[in-house]
Amino acid sequence: MTDTTDKDNLSCGFCGKKRFEVKKLIAGPNSYICNECISISYKIINEEEITDDFELDEIPTPEEIKAHLDETVISQEYAKEVLSVCAYNHYKKVLYSTDDVKLDKSNVIMVGSTGTGKTLLAQTLAEMLKVPFTIADATTLTEAGYVGEDVESVLERLLNACDWNVDLAQKGIVFIDEIDKKARSKESNASTKDISGEGVQQALLRLIEGTTVKVTTNGSKRMDQFIDFDTSNVLFICSGAFVGLENKIKTRMKVKKVGFNSDISKNKVAKVKWQDNITQQDLITYGLIPELVGRLPNLITLDELTESDMVQILNESKASVLPQVKKLLEYDEIELSFEQQYIKDIAKMASRSKTGARGLKSIVENSLHNIMFRAPKLKENGVKNVFFKQYPTKSVDSYPTLVYTNGNEKIDSEYKIKLRGKS
Repeated sequence: MTDTTDKDNLSCGFCGKKRFEVKKLIAGPNSYICNECISISYKIINEEEITDDFELDEIPTPEEIKAHLDETVISQEYAKEVLSVCAYNHYKKVLYSTDDVKLDKSNVIMVGSTGTGKTLLAQTLAEMLKVPFTIADATTLTEAGYVGEDVESVLERLLNACDWNVDLAQKGIVFIDEIDKKARSKESNASTKDISGEGVQQALLRLIEGTTVKVTTNGSKRMDQFIDFDTSNVLFICSGAFVGLENKIKTRMKVKKVGFNSDISKNKVAKVKWQDNITQQDLITYGLIPELVGRLPNLITLDELTESDMVQILNESKASVLPQVKKLLEYDEIELSFEQQYIKDIAKMASRSKTGARGLKSIVENSLHNIMFRAPKLKENGVKNVFFKQYPTKSVDSYPTLVYTNGNEKIDSEYKIKLRGKS
């Protein structure tokens, strides 16, 4: 008869967990393995999206990268072109860098208002290159030893994204958002340590430049407490809205036009975009330390999205909210369609809200709350199609008309629902 205590003392030879800590413990000739380690091993072996074989022939050209970005990110032609070149050059460095000629990293900093596509650009790029990708919010980062997340935590997230495959993670992409929130405060007391602003910038320097750091393995199955992680081949993309920077640059542009030989034509001044005149020095003046700006050599600016851009996003982008809400209603066996005027009005309202493409999702979903609420009942009543028509009015606050049909004829009276989200 087997002693119960002996069973409890059995443990996994990989992770070390006891029998009572896992669902199953499978016996081998001389050791045991738990169900959790088997699942992780299976996932690593059968991983299709991300591979560890990274050959030059597999790296798409800048034109191919931009073409892929075009399918999801609307407008921002300059940003997509520069980012494509940066990614292409970065992974050539990963493969071809030698001791004879040292190639510097092509790290990127993106400047643009909220909702202009900064995060979407980085996500779409990582998906095409099939490399690990992680997003970190700079506002949560603090210096080591203080309450908050250490800067090394971004590497731990990158490792988690590829099941702690260190070699693969060292070729990944780290996206650090809201970097402008870490701008050092000019009003801060010089005798007080700035653990959240400049301190974080200083801590990020060695990661972004490329060095070997020790990362804790709390989130992995590894038995060792720390692993060495080389960031030399990790592409870092930082981004921020840099609120107020636009006004400073516009002021500087106007000052340049003062003088006897200057052209004071307001029309000509208006045609010059502030994004075309931003420099690294402007970011330093805003509050980023020169050392950090120097390690982000590629400065990419994103334009404000126009109303026509919003219409194009709804109609053409792979990230459009319209296919998403259509799919939700498909689960209730109802086909949802929109009149083009509805799409134009949504775009106009989102443009007024100044929240960029993010405003589209909020406004569309608000306009659909009623139909989503009634969907199960409509399905029972034989409704097969819901068509959003628009009353002939010039007001953006108009009411779309929902027309319910069973596929052949109208079976429900028109139900007005107000578009929300107008500024």
